[in-house]
Amino acid sequence: GYATKCLIAPMTTRAASGGGLREGLYYGVITAFYVAPRLLYSLHVDGAQRFRHRPSTLIVTNHKRDLDSVILPPTLIFNGVRPKRPLWFAGRDDMFVRGFLSTYDVVPAWLRRLLYGIDLRTVLDALRIFPIRRFPERTMAEALREVVAVFGDRPVSEVLRPEEADPWMMRRGPQVRLSEVLAWRFHTQWRRPATLRAFVPRWRESLRTLQRQVVGRQIVALAGLLNRGETLYLAPEGSISPDGRLQAFRSALRQILGLAEAPVRLQPVCIVYDFMRPGRMRIFITVGEEMTAEASPAQSEQAVRRALAALHTMTTSQVASQVLWDLVRAGRDTVDLARFTTQVSALAAALRQEEMRVDGDLFRH
Repeated sequence: GYATKCLIAPMTTRAASGGGLREGLYYGVITAFYVAPRLLYSLHVDGAQRFRHRPSTLIVTNHKRDLDSVILPPTLIFNGVRPKRPLWFAGRDDMFVRGFLSTYDVVPAWLRRLLYGIDLRTVLDALRIFPIRRFPERTMAEALREVVAVFGDRPVSEVLRPEEADPWMMRRGPQVRLSEVLAWRFHTQWRRPATLRAFVPRWRESLRTLQRQVVGRQIVALAGLLNRGETLYLAPEGSISPDGRLQAFRSALRQILGLAEAPVRLQPVCIVYDFMRPGRMRIFITVGEEMTAEASPAQSEQAVRRALAALHTMTTSQVASQVLWDLVRAGRDTVDLARFTTQVSALAAALRQEEMRVDGDLFRH
């Protein structure tokens, strides 16, 4: 129905239909994403040829920065192995909400106002990105826009609890509708986390059911890509790691594997940034060996986590930060450069002794 069209926008037959213009946009963007990072950063890629473009491959990556999805896919596509196979992506579904680009605080205020009305769905569709819902990051703005898209532009008093609706009714009149309170001038008030408690009781169960339906369709669609032999890119942490460590995986990986009927190949890929050095930022990309899905989705998840941990490269920034932290905890407030360098080298050697991957520059004097 209409809800499916609105919420699963790219999961349509046209998403699989191809077309010259769509293909041109896809490979044009991928090519630009391949070239630009190599001009701006110092990339170190290990094992890219391990990705063999085979059917029903699920690429599983860690998630360090938004830049991950710009750098990793072109590195895998243009890895010298043929025949090539386009990648499909599981992407946060708020990207498919009109005005998504305006949510970035780094964008100037005047530009955010212009971006508030832009809908990216056509572009995201062309780039083969399928939405997947992230509940912890979902905002009230997204929830209310979904209500408008699925149920129509209802009066605020019908949908929201009195403590939410009354201030709007006092400001805008008793018949104020959701579309009015979602206008740009009020956008900051709806950026708080979404909660069903903000809605009147009779709406909560409807919205809870809708959420289950949306997520269910999204997971089925992603598993369907693997079933028809496509390659899917997934970052199962679901959000950027706040401290660089591999976070707990959300349920999407297990659910997709549980619904996949084709034999799935798992391709672990790890990306690490070294940003505390002079000059261009160094980025380490390590592609692991292809794995066969285990007997159960939970076992596959654990196997992938172990693989990603083993692929992590210890950078100069990480090793030096650990030494500095140890000095702070020891009560030191000054650092002797020669001694500090020796300590960094010693820790790097100890990590390598434990068979961890360590930036080779730490051993060059």
